[in-house]
Amino acid sequence: MWTSLEPTATTVEPGSTASVRLRVRNTGDTVEEYRLQVVGAAAGWARVQPDVLRLYPGAEGTAQVEFAPPRTSDAQAGPTPFGVRVQPRETPHTVDVAEGQVTVGPFTELRTELLPLVVRGRLRAKASVAVDNLGNQQLTASFSGRENGDELEVESEPGSVQVAPGRAAFADLSIKPGAVSWVGGTVKRPFTVSVLRAGVPEPVELRGTYVQPSFIPRWAMAVFSVLFALGLAFAVMWFNHKPAMSTQAKEKVGEQRELPQTDGMKKAPSPSPSASEEKEEPKEPANEAKPPESGGGGGGGGGDKKDDKPKGPKLRTIRSAEGSGWYLETKRGAKADGTYVGQNPELTDEFGKNQKWILHHYPETDTYSLEAANAPGAIMDLKVGTNIVQIFHAPPENIKSGQLPDNQKWKLESQPNGLTHIVGVGNGECVVDMQNDTSAITWKCDDRKSMGWTISDWPE
Repeated sequence: MWTSLEPTATTVEPGSTASVRLRVRNTGDTVEEYRLQVVGAAAGWARVQPDVLRLYPGAEGTAQVEFAPPRTSDAQAGPTPFGVRVQPRETPHTVDVAEGQVTVGPFTELRTELLPLVVRGRLRAKASVAVDNLGNQQLTASFSGRENGDELEVESEPGSVQVAPGRAAFADLSIKPGAVSWVGGTVKRPFTVSVLRAGVPEPVELRGTYVQPSFIPRWAMAVFSVLFALGLAFAVMWFNHKPAMSTQAKEKVGEQRELPQTDGMKKAPSPSPSASEEKEEPKEPANEAKPPESGGGGGGGGGDKKDDKPKGPKLRTIRSAEGSGWYLETKRGAKADGTYVGQNPELTDEFGKNQKWILHHYPETDTYSLEAANAPGAIMDLKVGTNIVQIFHAPPENIKSGQLPDNQKWKLESQPNGLTHIVGVGNGECVVDMQNDTSAITWKCDDRKSMGWTISDWPE
């Protein structure tokens, strides 16, 4: 038996065909049947036509060996040896193999995929790039991330991979936002990963989306807004609530304080009374309260003592005996809590009823509250912790019943000279005429004229 390949080497491109001729001669003296078969790496995509030859002694036959490599990674690029086995039927032990070589042309095919397409994270996110080599030769792929401005930073690990034919490789992506989103809901930011194949100028671009949720979601902001509004409303109600307060301050025993002197309060020398002055009786101002009369002898037969303390809701004026006689008033007719009680040398209605007072008497304690006629419900009040006289509103039922703190109640004590001391129940001090329009104050009671007051009906 004699065999020969013509030619012994050939070239074929994936997806196309090529062939060589096999010659077989029967050198025996009997008729023989020869079975033909391609062996080697190319056997999967090669065939012989026909695959059986019947030859008489001395006869020669031919067959075509056809190669058709697929366009897949199964037919790797480069030279591939092959053989055609020729096996006689009658004498199978005399097998012959005709050898040759086929060279498969290269081709490249790449498939890439971003996994997943949408990633999510507040500070960073992870993704992967898969590279499948569908060609018949090894390839190298490199990765680069393209951010949307400074909004994202995309890094790959490793930066490049080598992929064998029919294999896949992966690269890990780390995606970081340029800024942290604290509030405002969810932000979506696009990004791009480029896969560049060696020897190919145009990269393959993979596009994904980075979803960045805020640290504080929208529903939390809504809840916080509601809680803040409730807290603000509670704070307003709390600070607008003005509970009645009383002072427990007491005068320190043995301590004498010197009353500050003003131009209208300077002490004058006490001259000895002249005879004419002794005979002259003091004139009583019209409509002013008279001092209490003693109940001793002196005609009239009545022993009852008159009570000159004003009662009822009549409007009164309160005038100092110091100097020209200044009138107590709410400063410039103001009605707000904390308005100072000042003095005015003139009786005027420029600011309404700010010089009129309503005296409420509480017989069980023989005390009074002094209500400003221009500010109903606002009564004369000793500012807590100080000796400043102001007005402060109190509930009408408390004014009527006398359920008031001590710094809002006063005693009207008649003096031998016919004047009245206005004494604070809270501190036991007398209201002093400071001869100015700033503020009246209280001081340790003595016989000064600036502490003496005349309480009269409001003149018609």
